[in-house]
Amino acid sequence: MSGLELMAYRLDLQARARAWADLEAGELRRRAVTAARDGDVQALWEMTEAYVLLQGLAGARISQHTLRAYRTGVSLFLEYATPAGVQLLHPRPNHGVAYARWLEAKGLSTSSVRVRLAAARSLYAALRWSGATDAAPFTDVRPGRDPVARTEKRKPYSADDIQTLLRHARPEEAVMVLLGAHAGLRSSEIAGLPRSDLHLDEPEPYLVVTGKRQKRQSVPLSGTLVAALRRWLALSPGAGPQVLAGSSADYVQDRLRQLCARAGVRYAGRHVHGLRHTAGTEVYAATSDLLAVRDHLRHADISSSEIYVEYARKGKRSVVRDW
Repeated sequence: MSGLELMAYRLDLQARARAWADLEAGELRRRAVTAARDGDVQALWEMTEAYVLLQGLAGARISQHTLRAYRTGVSLFLEYATPAGVQLLHPRPNHGVAYARWLEAKGLSTSSVRVRLAAARSLYAALRWSGATDAAPFTDVRPGRDPVARTEKRKPYSADDIQTLLRHARPEEAVMVLLGAHAGLRSSEIAGLPRSDLHLDEPEPYLVVTGKRQKRQSVPLSGTLVAALRRWLALSPGAGPQVLAGSSADYVQDRLRQLCARAGVRYAGRHVHGLRHTAGTEVYAATSDLLAVRDHLRHADISSSEIYVEYARKGKRSVVRDW
């Protein structure tokens, strides 16, 4: 999606939200009740979308990726509700947890169940916002314990993997790889990074990234990444406001998947987020400092940084190997 297309998308999103916000209270409630009664997936999603945009923490800056995930989640819950005997405006106390168990029985990962529950929770928040119901069946519902160890998910790419990817990468792809593996950016952050937030001519080059909860933070840049950025920017002077030619997380995922296939590097089980895990692992391996990992990856809590100790330890030789 180009910069102009992204701007048009956001303007359309705000217009749809305003259409719901401008309704009189009685009309808002009537539409919500009608949509719930009829199982109108489109209307219920539009109401939820408006609520998330107007009342959510991210506001108008909410990512397309999040909205797509929520739309999928709302549709899935509505697909479940009718056969399961859920009356949308009058759910029973255990309907929320029953839905969570149904998702788990379908084989969804714990993280996917969590996102689907967040979407259903937002649907009910929107229904309460409209005045259609007071029900909150998902308030305390959480996924079951994840049977897969944290270190088995989104494993980091090794240093050799990164070098192999860079040897096969086109200029834009090299920027993607290094924004993840050196700067530690998430896929949505890589996709949405504006050129105006690059500061390559400073004594200590850095970029400013808008991360979770729309928090803006500075990230230092490696010399390799600075060189890759300069090369790509010189090759694409007429591009849009974003660094990359595409501004969606799907664009980044597709390009990295294609690069991995060309380079013979495994993509499955690592994806784009594995590059961020590479950055965290390398920072910890170089510093043995969890605070350094927290600061570089912009974690809100140091507990999120602890996994990189495990990744770094897994990469070391066994102490008994040469005994």
